[in-house]
Amino acid sequence: MAIGTIQGRHTRVTIPLFAAGPDFNLSSHSQPIRALHIISGDLWAGAEAQAFTLLSALRKRGLDVHAVVMNEGELTRRLKANDITVTILDERRMSPVGILVALRRLMRSWRPDIVHTHRIKENVLGSLANRLALNVPSLRTVHGAPEHKATGIAQLHKRAFQWLDRWCARHLQERLIAVSSDLAVKLAVQLPREKIVVIENGVDVEAVRAQIKPVDFRTREPNATHIGIAGRLTPVKRMDIFLRTAQLLSHRSPERDWRFHVFGDGPLLTTLIAQAEMLGISGITTFHGHREDIIACLGGLDVLVLCSDHEGLPMIVLEAMAVGARIASHAVGGIPDALSGYSGAALVGTNDAEAYASNIGALLHPAELGSSVPSHLDEKFSTSSNASSVISLYLQLLRCSPATGGKVV
Repeated sequence: MAIGTIQGRHTRVTIPLFAAGPDFNLSSHSQPIRALHIISGDLWAGAEAQAFTLLSALRKRGLDVHAVVMNEGELTRRLKANDITVTILDERRMSPVGILVALRRLMRSWRPDIVHTHRIKENVLGSLANRLALNVPSLRTVHGAPEHKATGIAQLHKRAFQWLDRWCARHLQERLIAVSSDLAVKLAVQLPREKIVVIENGVDVEAVRAQIKPVDFRTREPNATHIGIAGRLTPVKRMDIFLRTAQLLSHRSPERDWRFHVFGDGPLLTTLIAQAEMLGISGITTFHGHREDIIACLGGLDVLVLCSDHEGLPMIVLEAMAVGARIASHAVGGIPDALSGYSGAALVGTNDAEAYASNIGALLHPAELGSSVPSHLDEKFSTSSNASSVISLYLQLLRCSPATGGKVV
């Protein structure tokens, strides 16, 4: 584990930059490590993609992996297809107390060595169930900053739940994995810095590139200029800025045959469709919803746009680089670090349509910019590096835990 000082805008903290080192040795275990992961799975988004990638890599490394998913959907389908054991505790049919009781029962019967949670609800229920059942080492991955704004009674409920989440982080979990240094700085403002480690997301470049194939919209209109955005249709992703950018580009360069693509599902779908109508771009904008061939879609775009107000380290950025896509992105979270040295990228400092339109225009000149896959994608942001760091952290926690039951020799 390396120690690095991470400088925030108003904060200077020392955060462990966790990486597998000499301690990374699974042979020290008399039995495979049992890792229980708990995740919502309500939509197929960055957190779900990273959880799937990590669990698949852990299983290949010989860990006994079990996933609790609170919604049946794409994540569940992919995990089962990869022979990973899945238990569904449907949050639409079960109360939080019911899920808590079911988690406690599962932990007592399956007896994990590590409980690893993702997102707020899972953090709270998973860490509480663990304390009531086994009290084995527990940790969380923080995939991004809180996203949703609320008002009135909903705001009070949200604040109470966030307070409970922070309490669980302080008292019931041993480590908090931040997926970027920027996110680690933000977490250290309210949570114990000694518990925070940075482990960047990883992508399997070879597996991603194997999914490149002709895609329908590019095949139908090979001479059009295809600009797209991908993600959950939620406020933080700022799809509204993308649509205003589309209007600007179509008005300023009418000689181009523009086509704009929105990939993803979420609660803002109806609102965004109405906005496209109001802006006069509905005829050249396609709302695709969730697509299983999203990697091929990224390869079919001329430019991928990311307008998020804030991010951790989005998997879509790593996947887009793996297929050689050009990217115009808001310079937030771990994105600038990930795109460092990638010639096919433009970082946007001001999150507005004017800035994106200008940068997209520059990216559409292939003589000036290339888009070869950067070497650090295989080195720093690989699935192998991510999994090795997580396993090394597991081993560290197990060695320090009185609840390992003699599993660590």
